[in-house]
Amino acid sequence: MISKKPGLLSTIMAALLLCSAVQAQDNPIEIPVYQASYSVGLGSITAGNAQFTLKRNADGTYTYQSLTKSTGLAALFFNDVVTENSHFRVTDGKLQSLSYSYDHSRNGKDEKQDIQFDWAKGVAHTDEDGKQQTLPIKTGIYDRLLAQLAISMDLQAGKDVEDYPALYHNEINVYHMLLQDNTDLKTPAGTYETVVIARRDPHNDRAITFWLAPKLDYLPVQMEQTEPDKSTISLVLTDIKFDTTKAENK
Repeated sequence: MISKKPGLLSTIMAALLLCSAVQAQDNPIEIPVYQASYSVGLGSITAGNAQFTLKRNADGTYTYQSLTKSTGLAALFFNDVVTENSHFRVTDGKLQSLSYSYDHSRNGKDEKQDIQFDWAKGVAHTDEDGKQQTLPIKTGIYDRLLAQLAISMDLQAGKDVEDYPALYHNEINVYHMLLQDNTDLKTPAGTYETVVIARRDPHNDRAITFWLAPKLDYLPVQMEQTEPDKSTISLVLTDIKFDTTKAENK
């Protein structure tokens, strides 16, 4: 069974890859095919780097991947590598998870999770390091990686951000997102006008803030977690490239 004690990068990804759902839309969703790189910060030090890649497959589905690695001094202590994959499609104007995988390698130990979504039967089959379960699901529930993309699609479609559910560790977590303000933000990738969205955890003083750039299809240019008496965790955009070429085979 997956250990509930997270490593550095697992904590970062769990904190910053939050969930959202896309409401029904009359117009087709325009999915941005791209690759983005981020620096991962822990307080004042650079703790790692992350890459997010979204590809369009030949069958019309999509593959969304994040790869996060510890670097520098952090790698000497944690040696974390976190890989997440979301395979999804667009159905009736909504993002719909088909499968999700998680692999966390930390100091020679692997933690794995796999979710297969069976929408015809309304269930999800999960496997955490060999422990298998079948859970009921309803429309609007996403894997946590796809959920991070879905909030951007919501804003791109002119939707409000409210409560968003995601399935992870055999539980459905619901987050309440609040629109904060608009501001310009300077990053290594450039300066962007951003929409600021925040989530406050009702169980503690943890706050998670997203800076989303309309110019980049509302993709995040910065994500930050703050909590009293703990170092700030952040992801800051360093490079982004959009791909307009033909679909790739999965």
